[in-house]
Amino acid sequence: MSVLDIFSRLTRQADLMDAMMIKLGVADEIRALPDHAGVLRRAANRCLSCDRTDACEHWLSHEAAPDEAPSFCRNHDLFARVLRNAEAKTQPAA
Repeated sequence: MSVLDIFSRLTRQADLMDAMMIKLGVADEIRALPDHAGVLRRAANRCLSCDRTDACEHWLSHEAAPDEAPSFCRNHDLFARVLRNAEAKTQPAA
């Protein structure tokens, strides 16, 4: 694998992760976390180790308003946790 191939893969994976966060509506929530740099770094590492990029691209292009990330997403649990926390913030106090 050439250096150019490595950079192409990094860019593709970063674009997919960014698109996933935007589509799920978690991008701003993640960036607001106290350790957002660490959270994003770990999420990016999980994304980089994923071998389902074609499935991810397909899912992103066919899902209009998903409630959650696809089950094969290595960041599914992170995104679900962020979504739950965001929902909890918007719920009226009982």
